[in-house]
Amino acid sequence: MLTVTLLSFYCATWLVAVPSAQEASTIILLTGRPVIAMGGFTGGDPAMTVDELQRYVREGRLRYIILGGRMGPGGGANSAVTAWVQKNGTAVSAGEYASTADDSATSGGAGDTGAQLYRFG
Repeated sequence: MLTVTLLSFYCATWLVAVPSAQEASTIILLTGRPVIAMGGFTGGDPAMTVDELQRYVREGRLRYIILGGRMGPGGGANSAVTAWVQKNGTAVSAGEYASTADDSATSGGAGDTGAQLYRFG
């Protein structure tokens, strides 16, 4: 299971989409992989559209999206994106990707920040 999950990270164009560039930067520095900042630098710019996310997911270019965390429950300014992700994604339990609740590898993403990771496909 973990092998399949790790392979999907490397097949997609982006490792994950997150609410802001502030959150994306930590993940990029930890992994060296590209990350989408859906709401600009602070998460307040509704730059990402549902149509774009649907296309990225359909094409296999994006498999994981993080909502919430430092940017609040919706994870940014775009409530339509938040609603689509929650309706169409599968919430991933922290136990599937983190060894402990305070794992330093998740501190910029969905670890103990109150964020939720969703899987697509």
